[in-house]
Amino acid sequence: MIDINKAPREWSGDGGDSIRRRSNVFEHTSGIKRLRGKATGRNAGTAYGDLVWVATIPDRKPPSISEQAADIFSKLDQLLEKLDSNKERIVSAAVYLADLSHKLSFDEAWCTWIGDDSRHWPQRTCVGAQLVGDTLVEIMLVAVRANRNDE
Repeated sequence: MIDINKAPREWSGDGGDSIRRRSNVFEHTSGIKRLRGKATGRNAGTAYGDLVWVATIPDRKPPSISEQAADIFSKLDQLLEKLDSNKERIVSAAVYLADLSHKLSFDEAWCTWIGDDSRHWPQRTCVGAQLVGDTLVEIMLVAVRANRNDE
């Protein structure tokens, strides 16, 4: 098992594949790009081919769903950018709320963040979940990577 904090800049696995480490971004020769997460055994985001997967909770845990939503949206913007995507390229979102009575407030924050252009609205589900500690919201996204020829 490799401790990614101590991983060399380049590492060859048992299967002959290699992994290049750039800061907290790991790129596998098979084309998988991973952003190192804060917790052991998990990453903050993954990109493979044209797709991006991101799951996160807010870094700050204020008592308001609006404040946690603002924090998580800022974090999602950063993660998507690191994986060559953005909120306009999200195709699917799963929102987990610790308390479903916060749904209307969260929906308002979501609509402000996602914008008015319905061409960029993803499919979204919102469910109640038991979240750890003071976390009120967790979001999982699937997005499409930007084609470098499009920009």
